[in-house]
Amino acid sequence: MLVVSTDDLETQRKFKAELGAPFPFIADPKGELAQLYDVKTPLLTYAKRRTFVIGADRRVTHIDEGGDAIDPEGAIRAAAKLLGGS
Repeated sequence: MLVVSTDDLETQRKFKAELGAPFPFIADPKGELAQLYDVKTPLLTYAKRRTFVIGADRRVTHIDEGGDAIDPEGAIRAAAKLLGGS
């Protein structure tokens, strides 16, 4: 799991520390990744909240949006299915 956000690196570091998150955070302040995944909001500098599960074949297999994207449980369940779990 990794987090990508349009926040700057320092904001990312602080948020990661607050959460105690054991996974990497990637700063995308120019919104380049957000643009590639079509989640960048027009005319604004932030991305829409989305959680993507990407398989070993590099295809997106699951997407959570909005409030569902805040809670990682749906993505965790989808990833577990990819790995043969339940």
